[in-house]
Amino acid sequence: MKIINLILFILLINICYIKSQFILTDITPNNRLINYPQTVTESTCGIYRYILVSNATQKSSIKQLAPASFFLSSTPDSVLFSNYDYLNIGETKNVIFTVNDRNQSNGYLNVSYTCTEVDISLVTIDIIQNVTWSDNLKYSSIVRLNGVPDESTMPTNDNVILNRMGNSKFQIIFKESFYLNILPNYSNWEIDLAFTSNQVLKVSIPFNLSNPIVSMNDIKEYKWENLQFSSLSGGGIVFQSNSSIQRPIYSVLTVMNPYYLTPKPISGVKGNITYYVNPMPLMPGDQTFSFYSQNEDNSFKKDFNTTFNFQVTTPKPLGPSTVSFDNTTTSTFITVKFDGFSRYNFATLTCKFKSIFDYGFNYGFPFGFVGGNNDNNQMSISTPIPSKSFQARFTWGCGTSNVEVNETLYERVDSTNGKIISVEKINIYGFSFLVVFKAIDDSGVKYIDDIVNSNYLRFGSEKLVSGNIYNGVWEYIHDGVNLGSDDQNSLTLVNEMDYSTFYSPVYPFSPYNTDQILILPQIQLNDTVNYNRDIKDISFKFNNVHVTNQSVDNIMYFTFDNIENYKDLSIGFSLTDPKSLKDINFQSDVFLKYNLKYTFAKWDELNGRFSVMFKMPANIVPGVLDWTLTFAKYNTLVNTALPDKYQLNIISENIDIVGPVITKMVRKTPSDFGTSNIGWLLTIEDEINGLLNGYIIVRGSLDSSLYNFSISPSTAQGGSGDKWKADYLISIPIKDSLNNYGCIAQDYSISYARLVDSFGNVNKYMGVPLQDDLVNLLSVTSLVNPFYLFPIESLQISVDNTICNTPFDVTGPTLIHFISSKSNLDVGSQDRLVTFDFEAQDWDSGLKDNQFPSVYLINENLGSVECISTIVSRNSTNTIYTCTVEVPSGFGYPLGITVSVYGFINNGGYYSGFSSDLIKSMGFNSWFITTDQFSMDIPIIESSTSITNQGGDIWLHGRGLSLSGTVIITYFGQIVQSIPIVDNKYNSALLISGIIPTNQSFTIEIITSSQPSKRSNIITVIPELYFFNYTDPVPQTPTPSQTQTQTQTQTPTPTPSRTPTTPPTKSPIPTNPPQKCSGNPECGGPNQGVCRDNGCICIVPFYGKDCSSKLLEVIPPVINGSNPSVEIPIPGDNGASTTGGSGSNLPPQIIYKSLISIVSLRELDYNGNAIKTIPLNSWNFNEINSTISKYDTTLLIDDEKVNVTTTIQWFSKSSNVTFAGQQLIMNPSTLKFNVDITNYPFSSALNQLQLIMSATLISSSGTTNSDVCSSKSFGDTTNGDDSNFIKLQIDDHSVYGRFLKRAIVDGLIVSVDNVLLDDSMNAIESNTHAQQSFIGINIPHYSNLVSIDPDFSLLIDQHPASESSENSICSKKSGLTKGQIAGIAVGATGFATVVVVSIVYSVHKSKKNKKLVSSISKKLESIN
Repeated sequence: MKIINLILFILLINICYIKSQFILTDITPNNRLINYPQTVTESTCGIYRYILVSNATQKSSIKQLAPASFFLSSTPDSVLFSNYDYLNIGETKNVIFTVNDRNQSNGYLNVSYTCTEVDISLVTIDIIQNVTWSDNLKYSSIVRLNGVPDESTMPTNDNVILNRMGNSKFQIIFKESFYLNILPNYSNWEIDLAFTSNQVLKVSIPFNLSNPIVSMNDIKEYKWENLQFSSLSGGGIVFQSNSSIQRPIYSVLTVMNPYYLTPKPISGVKGNITYYVNPMPLMPGDQTFSFYSQNEDNSFKKDFNTTFNFQVTTPKPLGPSTVSFDNTTTSTFITVKFDGFSRYNFATLTCKFKSIFDYGFNYGFPFGFVGGNNDNNQMSISTPIPSKSFQARFTWGCGTSNVEVNETLYERVDSTNGKIISVEKINIYGFSFLVVFKAIDDSGVKYIDDIVNSNYLRFGSEKLVSGNIYNGVWEYIHDGVNLGSDDQNSLTLVNEMDYSTFYSPVYPFSPYNTDQILILPQIQLNDTVNYNRDIKDISFKFNNVHVTNQSVDNIMYFTFDNIENYKDLSIGFSLTDPKSLKDINFQSDVFLKYNLKYTFAKWDELNGRFSVMFKMPANIVPGVLDWTLTFAKYNTLVNTALPDKYQLNIISENIDIVGPVITKMVRKTPSDFGTSNIGWLLTIEDEINGLLNGYIIVRGSLDSSLYNFSISPSTAQGGSGDKWKADYLISIPIKDSLNNYGCIAQDYSISYARLVDSFGNVNKYMGVPLQDDLVNLLSVTSLVNPFYLFPIESLQISVDNTICNTPFDVTGPTLIHFISSKSNLDVGSQDRLVTFDFEAQDWDSGLKDNQFPSVYLINENLGSVECISTIVSRNSTNTIYTCTVEVPSGFGYPLGITVSVYGFINNGGYYSGFSSDLIKSMGFNSWFITTDQFSMDIPIIESSTSITNQGGDIWLHGRGLSLSGTVIITYFGQIVQSIPIVDNKYNSALLISGIIPTNQSFTIEIITSSQPSKRSNIITVIPELYFFNYTDPVPQTPTPSQTQTQTQTQTPTPTPSRTPTTPPTKSPIPTNPPQKCSGNPECGGPNQGVCRDNGCICIVPFYGKDCSSKLLEVIPPVINGSNPSVEIPIPGDNGASTTGGSGSNLPPQIIYKSLISIVSLRELDYNGNAIKTIPLNSWNFNEINSTISKYDTTLLIDDEKVNVTTTIQWFSKSSNVTFAGQQLIMNPSTLKFNVDITNYPFSSALNQLQLIMSATLISSSGTTNSDVCSSKSFGDTTNGDDSNFIKLQIDDHSVYGRFLKRAIVDGLIVSVDNVLLDDSMNAIESNTHAQQSFIGINIPHYSNLVSIDPDFSLLIDQHPASESSENSICSKKSGLTKGQIAGIAVGATGFATVVVVSIVYSVHKSKKNKKLVSSISKKLESIN
């Protein structure tokens, strides 16, 4: 009762305002009345209150806010203050805030708050998840501590990691320091959770005891001598496990912190699995590793200790730095020079300026090196800098070289602070939020930065999406799970004068938006969600799946009780087996890193369940395939916590989750090569999965020369083996063939290797880590070094004076030409490509071959864009280079970019480079690129989310996307989909719905809604392919002879394909040549087509060479039961009915018909002369369903039977089909034929078969209107399908036929020719109202079966045929335009039977029209 009274009192005084000139409002977020100590060790509560004073004309009018408060921000009529206070636990305080101006006008506000602690006597415990093992979380559990508010003090225990899940729930992750010391048969794991020193809660969590038989056998240590502490891989420890359980638990303790490493399975079979751990260097000198395994009573024992020695090579410190300032032009920059390394070992330098990046940028050779060799070198780096700054000094640093850049080099000025006006957080998809900052600053905003969970976030000009740096909007995509804010630093706004404004993430930052705070977003669940309790009905499309030598596509289904709480949630599915975790560099050792890869489940309203597609890895540990469902940060459901009926079981006869390894190394000297080459002969093995590809990098120890060798089975030494085991030659030329200078003595070492097997397992050696590796340093604990079987000395070849005795060159190459294609860059435009052409010279020793200098574009923060050159030409002294790079949008804005070039190496062991000041001093103008232009009205697509071949939705990322009016999607280079964009469009994110299913890549382009419209760049999207065609393997019992043969040869089983089998290509399939885009406007205008290299690509529903025809949707035709002839009625829209009625005073309706006929088969000799003609007249009909009909006929040719089968299918909606390895879109109202012809008895092996097809278009307009034209054209298509077309047109109607230049012949994709036969066939006489054409499809000689696949679509023509049309026939008064009336386009790849397709363009049939059809039919019969 006392507590209730206290709360009522607080509420009353909290709303007690005394009327005055000023209104005081407490806008503290969540307005907590009850507060808790921030940490367990504290006995007081720190309390912030945020008071908004309104009706103040300006802040100077306010004399003070008492108690003393800190001014935060102001508007013309309000001021925001913060007040800090602290209370002892159990204390309540009432504070009266008072404000007065210089006229002593007062304002008052009463505020009360309390400091308290969790009373554990009132806490009850619900066990939501027992202690459970999973490879991503190790041992974990979930509890709910009822009576522990989410805002209360976070409890602690040194042996666990506690994560707050919301709604009083906690995830508990047990550290190795706890479970490696548990007692035998310990069925309840007990921990003490301390909330304060006086309040400690005992929590007991059930642990399901198992009886594991775990052992470590055949332990092998591969210790490298002289193992460098700076190296991230070297040596390794492997052992065998004969555990009876799927997930035996091993752990390795190292150093005294302590740190633990977890050995991972890599190969073997069930019951005999090899485990591996990389002895990761965590401290220099001797480092001890203690191995533990689990006993049958679930306790742990120490199996053995080992010690690795990690040496530290301490190079001579970098020399003192000197800095110079160049302001001789409007582009100002500094250059820092210093002596380099006394012995450079390819280590990276961390460089930063103005302390903007906590971690800086990592650079290796050649960045910064301007002269010398690796024993003695000089460095010089130029950086743009503004001519003015608020700060008195900065630190410029690279490695151990630091120099002060102070106000003697620039003008120091005062600056006002910028303001963040608002922040908006939008959950756009999955766990991704769009965070939108609006900010203003008189000097311009340079960047906004923050640190969240040790991740540095920075939003600079590259995230500026509208406005400008003085008043603009910055957007970025935020991961609401992996970057959910447990620990967020103050957010900082830095302006162009280097003035910083700090914002605490927990207080209202702006009086304009008092309800907003700057805590970055995360996924949050409401208290109605209890997925551990509610989940049910988990099943899989396939279970008990064999994954031996194959990856299997699968679908998981699940639902929940209380389903309405879950329908709108984003639920992320992840595989968490050892291979899947390794593939994404998941880190669970040293510290837990949340970087799971999610595939989001989709809610199926019809079936009342979620579903998610995933790929089951091949050759993994058999048993249960582990997975998780993630709902929010720390809110993860692990499969191991669920009953057996919900598990996905797998069968695998092999285990191979390790990449290829080197099993033999042989050094090669010039005497072995017979030339001036050195290298290695490497034997690479992967006995289960086989090698897919890889590369190996070799470096020269003195001149830093670099040699990159690509590895794949195709590069193996001939006859040395296959992808499972083969020899590969690494050959390095040490003398230049263009001059006689010779070579220098130095060592060549393998510094990096990456080998990948056919199922994506990677082994990597990182003697010198690459930039990408530095992002995930701690993921190397389970990464296998492919050279671990050999000592480190094997990776080095010494070239001494007996091989190379040429003296060292003492001067480096010089730069004699340097020019860039741009000196000014609009960093918001699409044209951000910059090309550099340059030439270097070395008169003494010549430039070394196959060494490629890099041009660096450097911004103010020492960030850079690297442009790696290629060699255009070279001689004994000179080499000409070129490189092209695309500058990222916003990069270097608005200050500019310095240009430097490094990495010239001569044959005498000396390298050189040129920073911007050197390039400028040599008289070249390309030392700086200005970037003061930044267009905001041009859409730029930078990336997209993934999509599967099932189609659906896709999100685009980039800038200027809110300007989108239409999205153009091109499938297979031929079919275009135009999608208007209305909703879900933001400056940096855009949703596209309705992507059609496709197995092939497609392109996306944006057209803005503004006038004149602007087009974005075009990106290519490659869908992830899923084929649910798994079948259980049929067990086979080999005969004794088969068993013996298999034992002797031991030939690995080839990896089966996961995709449907595509017939191989026998001959090159021709592609259509580029054509000029036609039409007026070109391609029908931007809403009908786009111009590409091969001609017009039409936007559905437009069609044709110039996109002036339009596809027409009609009702399905009536099936013909006697022969494959189809009549399609099209409702008329002009003229009167022939039966009279109210419209009888109108002109008679014009009737159109199209007859598509297969005339005959002809056998042609090698000269192309017909030696046999076979008519096709009789058919057997079989109706498959309402849209598919089948017709068969049998021909007797030279006493041999030839079967011809024709299948006709009607498509009422857009679909895609695959024929002969090519994907084609079936548009609505498309009629598709499939024709198969069995073995034909050719008279000669040199003969071929010709299929003759007739296309005819007739019109009744000849009897009612003589003022028309007709035309005929034949040629190549332009839409990327590499076909021929035939177009017959009467007035504004046409028949458009498509003939693919490919067929499937005897299981192979072959090229076919399409020829026009009008001159040799008995065609009707073409006139203004009738056109006919004959096309022959030449099929090469075959033995068994030929298959062809034509399709037909209906069209409307926009423009009537005229005298200017190709092969036109016109009446005297031609030229009058009619209303658009339905026509038909016929697309055909080829036919092998006589098929008459009658497509009728009217509901009304006149007698005269019937006569036209009858006359044509008689002519066709005479031809047969």
